[in-house]
Amino acid sequence: MRRPLPNLNLLVTFEAAAQQLSFKQAAQELHVTPSAVSQQIQQLEDSLGVKLFERHNRSLTLTQEGQDYLGQIRSHLNGLRRATRALTAPRHDRLRVSVMPPVAARVVLPGMEAFRARHPDVELEVETNLANVDLNNGAFDLAIRYGQPPWPGLSHEKLADVMIQVFTPNGFSERFGLQGNVQAMSQVPLVHMTGRPEAWQQWFEKLALPAPSGPNYYVDDYPAAVQAAETLGAALAIYPVEYSLVQSGRVEAPFPPIGPLDGAIYAVYPENTDLPGGGRAFIDWLRGRLAELPD
Repeated sequence: MRRPLPNLNLLVTFEAAAQQLSFKQAAQELHVTPSAVSQQIQQLEDSLGVKLFERHNRSLTLTQEGQDYLGQIRSHLNGLRRATRALTAPRHDRLRVSVMPPVAARVVLPGMEAFRARHPDVELEVETNLANVDLNNGAFDLAIRYGQPPWPGLSHEKLADVMIQVFTPNGFSERFGLQGNVQAMSQVPLVHMTGRPEAWQQWFEKLALPAPSGPNYYVDDYPAAVQAAETLGAALAIYPVEYSLVQSGRVEAPFPPIGPLDGAIYAVYPENTDLPGGGRAFIDWLRGRLAELPD
């Protein structure tokens, strides 16, 4: 007798929970409640007669059976997604890309008209996102992100190395005597990102500088920090992606960039799958755009 397959929704829920290792985050991704995710996982485990997760007080881990099962079903779920997209897609190629905000603002969006002229059959849909989106749920075809591979379940292609550079409001170099004097940074107001509170400390330690004693400002994310560098204080920016702000006179860069960093800019997409129409063209085009930035 043929054993019935689990409900597809249960498998999708399992995939999301296994990817996030959190019922709460899986619930946010699936737009349901955490209790609904927990109940569906329990239902799946009961139907299979196999424990898929180890539940801890504040975390989850996959059992060996859960890891094996995820590896087996992921390619099939992605195949169903691809088949559905192919069936319902319009005649032109629609490419959905999640792009880290600085690359989107300084590189992709200013060049989209040129990309469209070169690839008129590709409908490019760009969403900016600081977080690493889940590329296995079908919402995006590929992502442009900063970091260090590997990322489980994803293929990656390096697009560009990056460095870090100090940006300050115009006039700060003269006001604080910064030109050729990095020691003076100890008195400069600093803009901190709450998501990376250690960034400035690491910068000072890398240059063997004394701990800063100037005013501190705190913003929630990287784009806000770079914007604050125009008026409030010094911020750490990604070079050369953000260097157009210096060229346009919106900020000053009193010191050379430091790097390259351990992380880099990558194009990532689900492994063991073909890039959608236009995906290869976009990656190659963006790599060329990044190569044109200042050295």
